[in-house]
Amino acid sequence: MTASLFACGSDLILPDDKAPVTLRTVSGDGQEATVGTRLPEPLVALLTDGAARPVPGIPFTFRFQGDFPGAEIDPPTAETDDSGLVRTRVTLGTATGPYTIEAVVTQGADLRTTFGVTAVPRQHGHGGGGDHPDKHGTED
Repeated sequence: MTASLFACGSDLILPDDKAPVTLRTVSGDGQEATVGTRLPEPLVALLTDGAARPVPGIPFTFRFQGDFPGAEIDPPTAETDDSGLVRTRVTLGTATGPYTIEAVVTQGADLRTTFGVTAVPRQHGHGGGGDHPDKHGTED
């Protein structure tokens, strides 16, 4: 017995259809905060398979692209949840300007996405700004 398959090649899903195929930034990109403070929102990425379904349980590493003294990523490693989402929080360092953070799948697929955020200088003498000096006591 033979079967005919009438589908375009791009619509064909192979047996390993739950493999991660697409990684995209969901939220957290474009944030801005004062040096030495935590970004207001987490960085969140979505991992999906070839049928655009979420892929849970995939390990990731988050890292800065560059050297940003005093900056921290918490946690630096994480796994996608049941919705295919992976997230982390970032505390900016002592340097002002743009920071780039990369989220990388750490096993299997070579997938990565980046987030761009900005550290702005502390405003002095304006009162009521809500910013507090960081533990390093630096000024920019």
